Amino acid sequence: MSESASPPLDHARYLRETLRLAEESVRLGSAPVGAVLVNRNGNIVARGRNRTGERQTAERVGGAPVAHAEMDLLFQVGELRDPGSLTLYSSLEPCLMCGGACALQGIGRVVWATDDPWGGSGRLLAWEHHPAMQHTDVVRCPDAALEREGARLFAPEARRAFPEEGWQLWQRRYPEETAGL
Repeated sequence: MSESASPPLDHARYLRETLRLAEESVRLGSAPVGAVLVNRNGNIVARGRNRTGERQTAERVGGAPVAHAEMDLLFQVGELRDPGSLTLYSSLEPCLMCGGACALQGIGRVVWATDDPWGGSGRLLAWEHHPAMQHTDVVRCPDAALEREGARLFAPEARRAFPEEGWQLWQRRYPEETAGL
């Protein structure tokens, strides 16, 4: 963890907000992922949500494979001041692109509600061993009820978007949440 990382925050509060944003993404035709950036005082300084299924506008990237919730949030804030004191919360484990962007920005802590056994960055690398990510404190699924809620929300997207191998990983990791899909 970086020296300037913020003290423990109420993870559940912020993860609930990411899940609310994920639900909003679904209503607007995108994948169910939301993210918030929180400063050391516990204030949400930016919100992002997946926009891959929406039109791009002058204000928002959209309709592109890079229009993930974390990228939406990072594009909004631009240059970060004291990034080591910030916590990025996501409803789903960040992919390699989003996890890498958090590391490159120097964000002090990344917390997610739900593991992504197929598309999550942890499938391919251990954050704590990667040189660019060693100063990022990673908190995986700190609230079991919110983890299940996030898995139920994302499971239909995992079934639709991932190859059979990815779907099988989701079924093994979240058998109850994927049942019947």
